[in-house]
Amino acid sequence: FLDRRGTFKLFAPQSDIIIGMGHGEPDAFTGQNEVIILKVGQYDPKEVEGKVVKLLSCQTGRELGPDVIKNGALSFSGYTADYVWVMDADMVFTPWADEMAAKSLMPVMDSINALLDGETTQTAFDLELAGYSRNAELEEDDLIRSCLKFNRKNAILLGDTQARVRARPRIILPFPPPPVIVPLGI
Repeated sequence: FLDRRGTFKLFAPQSDIIIGMGHGEPDAFTGQNEVIILKVGQYDPKEVEGKVVKLLSCQTGRELGPDVIKNGALSFSGYTADYVWVMDADMVFTPWADEMAAKSLMPVMDSINALLDGETTQTAFDLELAGYSRNAELEEDDLIRSCLKFNRKNAILLGDTQARVRARPRIILPFPPPPVIVPLGI
């Protein structure tokens, strides 16, 4: 419920990366209940200036992506068409645990993690494309394979391909986590 224009406007200028997952139109990215977060001609350029922008949303690569680059974003990664995937309806609230959805979503997560680890936008984008290709090659289901190929074909990277963000800090524990104890059923 924090995916609102006001919240975004408040925090965006203080970050070096914008990561969004929501609905999209060619000229707009929306958050909770399709509230507009970014729309061509309706945002302050300071919100995107000097930032790496990664949107997992339909069609934002057509107009919004070029617009954020024009307004000072370092790079934009998104999609020029609808983003599609197959999922188990019973797992709608936990798509990361859905084997079908993971085939499309994990390449995106790998790309985001690469960005957060300080890799270039090109390296992160290439990792995402390679994930789609690898998963499509291994996929036996025609529908899922076609979704993977479609998303790969419509992925777009604009702007500075060598842009980076500050790498997230690595947290190293001084000792390993405790073992998980699973009670045995009788």
